[in-house]
Formats: sequence, structure tokens, C-alpha cells
Amino acid sequence: MSKSLAPLRAEIDAIDDEIVALLGKRLSVVHRVAAVKMAENLPAVLPDRVDAVKRRAAEAGLAYGLDPDFMATLYQTIIDEACRVEEGIFAAGREDTPRS
Repeated sequence: MSKSLAPLRAEIDAIDDEIVALLGKRLSVVHRVAAVKMAENLPAVLPDRVDAVKRRAAEAGLAYGLDPDFMATLYQTIIDEACRVEEGIFAAGREDTPRS
């Protein structure tokens, strides 16, 4: 490895660690969102919210010179995982619900 790249790679690794921690934090909130949705009999996936989150991310990315299409793709992946987690929570909740 190039000695001149080592500190930059270490900086990228540290930033990646922060991104992973933030994704973990985001998904912990998703668990709480799922609980509220179940309690209020809302569906796991709300298409209007999905669109709003992707649009907000694309707009926020502009301030950092990030391509809006990249941001939309990135957030679609994040949202897909959030939906997968919520749907799993919903499925587990239905299994725990007593049947008459």
C-alpha cells in the first residue's frame, strides 16, 4: 500500500464506521416506527413517505455535491432494508397475536 494513501484510507475507514453506526441507529428507530404502525393499524410500507425520504435525501445531497440519482439509489437501498425489517416485525407481531 502506498504510504501517502494510508492516512486517507484510515480517514475513509473512520467515516465508514460512522456511516455504519448511523445506519444502525436509523434501523433502531425503524423498530419503534414499526411498533407505532402496528398499534395504529398502518401498513409497513407507506409509498408517499418513501418518495418524500428519497426526495429529501436527493435535495440534501446537493449541498455536498452529491448526484441526486446516486442519493435516490442509495436511499432506495436503505428504505428497502427498513421495509424488510418492518415487515419482519409485522410478521412476528401477527404470529404473537392470539387467534380466536
